[in-house]
Amino acid sequence: MKQRPVLTAGTLVLAAAFLAGCATDDGMTDEDRDRYREAFGLEHEDWSDRPSLFRDLFGRDADDEAADDERIAQLEEAIRELEEQRSTRTGDREPVATDTPRQRVGLLLDGDADGLRSAFRDVAPDHPIVLLDDDATRESLSEAGCDVDDLAACAGDLAVYPGLRTVLTIEADGNQLRWHSYDVVLDYRHTTRDSELPEVDGAVPEAAWRTFADQALIATVDRLDAAPWHARAFSQEGDGWAINAGRASGLETGDRLAVRGEPSIIRNPSDRPVGWRPGARKGVVEVVEFAGDDIAVVELVDGDGPTETDVLVMEE
Repeated sequence: MKQRPVLTAGTLVLAAAFLAGCATDDGMTDEDRDRYREAFGLEHEDWSDRPSLFRDLFGRDADDEAADDERIAQLEEAIRELEEQRSTRTGDREPVATDTPRQRVGLLLDGDADGLRSAFRDVAPDHPIVLLDDDATRESLSEAGCDVDDLAACAGDLAVYPGLRTVLTIEADGNQLRWHSYDVVLDYRHTTRDSELPEVDGAVPEAAWRTFADQALIATVDRLDAAPWHARAFSQEGDGWAINAGRASGLETGDRLAVRGEPSIIRNPSDRPVGWRPGARKGVVEVVEFAGDDIAVVELVDGDGPTETDVLVMEE
């Protein structure tokens, strides 16, 4: 189903009225009218010969009505073209460029979530993250023996593999959404939020689903600043180690990562985590190849290699 701009029948009538010139001296300048027309994708026309409200009240001829029908048809065609342009915003396009590697966010959806599932897939490339969809996240939780209602019990395992930084959970009941995020690295569950999405003819428009998904990911990404990007080794492979980040995260062959000791969490006086600090520098590794969608193999360049408690950060 194509994404449709959030336009009600009243909006279409109002737009058609503007195009038909049914307004009188409404305080709009020519520039204002141009902006209205530009918003609907139509070319500028001369408004000087449009019928006034007086003429609307006292009669219109067939030529006027035919011209109005043609202008409304133009408006509808412009809307269809806009839909076609917006429908190209899919999850298949290239992800947004970032200065640092992308952190991994898991998505858990409950309830009637078909609209949400599509929306998150389509908007994810606009955010500096690697998004694991609901199926992949649940599979990862199952492999780690995690209960979705008690993520804290297995946060350490999830941080190592698949390398989740945050899990975003959303419960959908029609247009009513309840959602929160759990920071795996900082072991902290953020406040639950409630959102109500608009409905048109009893259904939530695709545009509303996508707007919500965008805002939820923006809020999630904002919170990632509390701990910078880092990776962990989860398996030793010959002379190197497999780590939980790869090409999808933004790593390239030849990138060097510093091996740092076990990190510590910085907390405020209320015991809420507000920062993260890696341990002492122990060595340097280099990305030599990729294995799978988002796994890299690194080899030792200097010092000591990573243990299961160490973290890898970009070499400065």
